[in-house]
Amino acid sequence: MKNFFAVIVLSLMFVYPLHLAGQDSGIEARNKKIDSRAAEIVKQLPKTPHCVGRPITDRDAWNTIAALPTFKDVVKDAEKVAATPIQEVPKSLYMDFYETGNRDRYQRVNRQKYVRLHQLVLGECIENKGRFIVPLEEMIRSICADPSWVWPAHDRNAEIYKGTAMYSDLRSTDTSVELGLAVLWLGNKLSPEIRKLILDNVERRTFAPYEAYVKEDKQSRGMWWVRTSNNWNSVCHAGTVGAALTLLDSPQRRAWYIASAEHFMDDFFRGFTPDGYCSEGMGYWNYGFGNFADLAEMVYQATNGSTDFFTMPKVRNCALFGPRMEVAPNQFAAFADCSITSKPNEVLTGFLSKRLGLGLTEYEKELPKAGALKAVGVYAFPNSAAEIPAAPTAAPILGELRTEFPDAGILICRPKPGDKNQMAFVCKAGHNNEHHNHNDVGSFTVMYNGKMPILDPGGEVYTQRTFSNKRYDSKLLNSFGHPVPIINGQLQKTGRNAEGKVMAKDFSDERDTFNLNLAPAYQLEELKQLERLFMFHRMFPSSPGAPGTVTIVDSVKLEPAGTFETALVTYETWKDEGEDKNSGTRDFSIGDLRVKILTKSKDKTVPLEFSAVEIDEDASARKKPTRLSFKIAQPVTEAEIHITVLPAIQSPAL
Repeated sequence: MKNFFAVIVLSLMFVYPLHLAGQDSGIEARNKKIDSRAAEIVKQLPKTPHCVGRPITDRDAWNTIAALPTFKDVVKDAEKVAATPIQEVPKSLYMDFYETGNRDRYQRVNRQKYVRLHQLVLGECIENKGRFIVPLEEMIRSICADPSWVWPAHDRNAEIYKGTAMYSDLRSTDTSVELGLAVLWLGNKLSPEIRKLILDNVERRTFAPYEAYVKEDKQSRGMWWVRTSNNWNSVCHAGTVGAALTLLDSPQRRAWYIASAEHFMDDFFRGFTPDGYCSEGMGYWNYGFGNFADLAEMVYQATNGSTDFFTMPKVRNCALFGPRMEVAPNQFAAFADCSITSKPNEVLTGFLSKRLGLGLTEYEKELPKAGALKAVGVYAFPNSAAEIPAAPTAAPILGELRTEFPDAGILICRPKPGDKNQMAFVCKAGHNNEHHNHNDVGSFTVMYNGKMPILDPGGEVYTQRTFSNKRYDSKLLNSFGHPVPIINGQLQKTGRNAEGKVMAKDFSDERDTFNLNLAPAYQLEELKQLERLFMFHRMFPSSPGAPGTVTIVDSVKLEPAGTFETALVTYETWKDEGEDKNSGTRDFSIGDLRVKILTKSKDKTVPLEFSAVEIDEDASARKKPTRLSFKIAQPVTEAEIHITVLPAIQSPAL
């Protein structure tokens, strides 16, 4: 596709900033440091490859796995796939991305190969009768025959598919560790030809580009992930190091891979604020931090506990991100590209709780499931959480009235424990150059009665546009798709300096307030002031015992006068209830909520213009949100728009 190379390069700039500040003084100094650390680690390693899980010859271990209720259908699943032919992926489907921008069609079909791989390996390890080896080896030959192991969206102009370049990505590194675990667990049950085929392919597709990048400073643009601060760093390192631990006979090479990953984890953790906030959102915390946990556990077991990535400085705060983002029971905010249904992975969170002593006992009972081999190896078999249980430290989350991530500008407000009020609230300051960024400074979500009637609508279904210089053409990703102001017809700008600054905050048992300066998010000379005040009352102020309210006050100063509007976003049904003459407000119902809009202007009393627009984008929620816009009908120099949100069952006078 025309200009495809430029589009992908720009996508990395937009979505995956490298943040290379603080680089090593030079490649020689970095290599010397990694080599020195590898010399220490090699003393901790066995002579032969070792990772997570147990070889098929350890029948006690695999019989224990077979007895888990979540593994009861493994052999049946293996029988089904062994009886069906492999669905090969034609070139036309790989090229579909370049022609249409669609990622899903290829990825959906390609994933089925790896589902087959997992099912056949686990089926054989549990049953141990040899009847799944032939279809498994056919599956491995098919995978190794694929021209590319990377997703088309990560293969610039199909250069890997065409054989003109080689670098690794999320998919190829994960493929490498999964094949490595198949070799480690099945051993001589796999033919020498297949074991060699796997090693040759992983050497060419994963080890060679990684070593060239790190050791020789061959700056392949496709290897940018080695030093990035987003999920790619941990995910690709987990796959690369896991493959090394399972496939490489040389302890020295295995030690070097561990030392290299240890060095570059500093870059990964730069993607978290010091308070542990993950700007990529819940889904990418599950993926990125989850793969860090996998990497840390594989290294811990390979070195017999001598090298422990879990002791790295930010680990504990980052591990708490998932459960701390719970706003209401089993409900989580969906900022950035996150889905509104995303929740912490329960197996991961339970493991982290036991391993780090977080006291999240409600997560610790979840059983691991049959699936990807790496996850089975880390969580289904005995691991370090069982070997060195940390002393539990109570960490009630929903028992807290609020959770604040002060470094990120995130505030979560909850009702008092036992209150009948089920209203909860989350808002963000942040900036517009976060990982998987949306232009969403000042966004918020209101939760009530198990729903999210007013919300940040989350991400879109990924296409070629999503990770290109046209990313913010999307009305879900630019500020139009978020409940934030529009000034003089202008949306928020993109960039690190487009940020929300917390000006003041005040917390009490009855009320939390959070005051933000949103003006830096807009590139407008005439904008002299734009503030957003959030007020969360746990009980309605004039009606003790009644459910609480959320109030948002947007205030603007413009010179010269200009237009001013704000908005709410919803997936729920809504209705314009008209004007309330007694209070001077205009009322709306949104789901189970009543919303009252009041405008004030220094110039004079001005009417409010209302409009509703369905956001015509392919949202990850698989439905289209509606933007409810409230605009002061004529230019103003100073004005305020007050939005009060309360349960529909309650309509006290404001």
